[in-house]
Amino acid sequence: MNPQFLKRFLIVVYAAGLFGMHIPETAQLFTSLVPLTLWFTAFICVIYYPNPNKNAYVMLFALAFAGWMLEVVGVKTGQIFGSYAYGKTLGFQVMNVPITIGLNWVILVIATNAVVAEWNIEGRIGKAALGAGLMTALDLLIEPVAMHYDFWQWAGNAVPVQNFGAWWLASFFFHWVYNTAGLSTKSSLFRLIAVLQFCFFLGHWILLQIFS
Repeated sequence: MNPQFLKRFLIVVYAAGLFGMHIPETAQLFTSLVPLTLWFTAFICVIYYPNPNKNAYVMLFALAFAGWMLEVVGVKTGQIFGSYAYGKTLGFQVMNVPITIGLNWVILVIATNAVVAEWNIEGRIGKAALGAGLMTALDLLIEPVAMHYDFWQWAGNAVPVQNFGAWWLASFFFHWVYNTAGLSTKSSLFRLIAVLQFCFFLGHWILLQIFS
């Protein structure tokens, strides 16, 4: 697929999801498509990874599995992010955690890393810290949207501050591993995915303020 066409297609997909989820007649349909959108985005990240090789794919799979396992422990114990439980929106679950959550961790690491890579920051720690900061900023936008659409629910309907600290630490570790493994890469496609993620959840937050 032509890269420019793919970028336009991604913009259309995310824009359609944003507005479709707020139109009463189409809200249920587009909400049900959220897991498919995550799978499609992850597929794009893998297929268009700039430096494809076996080790890179093994590492990406390991990061996805690690992200999913982190959430399994988090849900089971309530000691990492706080007390929360996943709803049905994100699709098929194993041990009460949607498998798409592992994909989401990898998508966000790849996308935010591509943004940081453009800044030419020296040192893996600095890159990891900035990448984690971007992911935590995104989580601030995700949380109210996630609760509204039953991605997950927090005990007491309140997001604990602990969640954001744990999110930053986990994101820092994943970014550090990603950079240490030599997976960091500049990619306009991945940067676009990062922008689309921010715009998607910011758009939802604004529309929820207006219409809720």
